[in-house]
Amino acid sequence: MYKLKSVSKLTLILISIVLLFSSCNITDPQVINVKDKYSITLPWGSMPSKNLNSSASLQYTTSGNGIFVIVIDEAKEAFKKALIDNKIIEQFPNSLEGYTSIVLFNMKQKLKEGKISETKDIKINNMDAKAAEINAKISGVNLYYNIAFVKGKDTYYQILTWTRTKRKIECKEEMDKIIHSFKEL
Repeated sequence: MYKLKSVSKLTLILISIVLLFSSCNITDPQVINVKDKYSITLPWGSMPSKNLNSSASLQYTTSGNGIFVIVIDEAKEAFKKALIDNKIIEQFPNSLEGYTSIVLFNMKQKLKEGKISETKDIKINNMDAKAAEINAKISGVNLYYNIAFVKGKDTYYQILTWTRTKRKIECKEEMDKIIHSFKEL
């Protein structure tokens, strides 16, 4: 009987592992369900994060392509109350338009070096939404943001994706896929 050499055994083990992973579709995107409120599809290998934004209900970093993703959700009633309490309902209407405007206004105030595009109306899984892009320099790093504001049944959502500006061209399509995968449950 012929005995396999240890190098050959190692080769067989490695081949078996590769076949196992390829048969399990380990590279399929992953659907993340957040508190039975919404879901979003992220690339395989995306990892949860805790330090991107303390207000976010979802924070992920995608491995390999350097895309960061957060989702912030805010009850429509809480937004309306904030507008009334701060006496800014005349400036920012209680609507998706008003919500988008106030968030972008606040972002612009924080950006020392940055440009926010005009918003455009889009649909994300049959929900009204607005999309915008931001190019900014934060802490000396040039960043590109692809963001959307979504009107849910009882909630407004902000979906923010970003990467380094030099990766914009190669990451834009993936960022769009992430945003358009958003579903309210």
